[in-house]
Amino acid sequence: MGNQNRRLRYSFRLYVLSDGKRVLGKGGAQILNAIDRLGSLSAAADELKMSYRFVWRYVRRIEDRLGSPVVVTRRGGTPHVSGKGGGGADLTPVAKTLLKGYVVMEKRLQKEISSVGPKPLLRSRRC
Repeated sequence: MGNQNRRLRYSFRLYVLSDGKRVLGKGGAQILNAIDRLGSLSAAADELKMSYRFVWRYVRRIEDRLGSPVVVTRRGGTPHVSGKGGGGADLTPVAKTLLKGYVVMEKRLQKEISSVGPKPLLRSRRC
């Protein structure tokens, strides 16, 4: 017989959909959050241990499905070479609203399932 003292818990996956297509999930929220905090796609990619190309394509996919820009980039260069500041990236107001809504909903759902919790396993008897 299996272990009767197993701890069970609920889990969920949350997605923001547009016309039935996924716009944002946990990974996308992590990407947008990192871009917002760090001000850079490449820094976000480094922190998340993702390739720059993957992050850039992910952002473009969000924009395509949403039909609106979510990141605004600034061209730059190495400050000591070009005399200009480095480039960067900022979330648009649409992206900030999208990310905030995702985070709020994720916290609500997590709180709700934590308060309910699964029922303990009952020992079954075989006839």
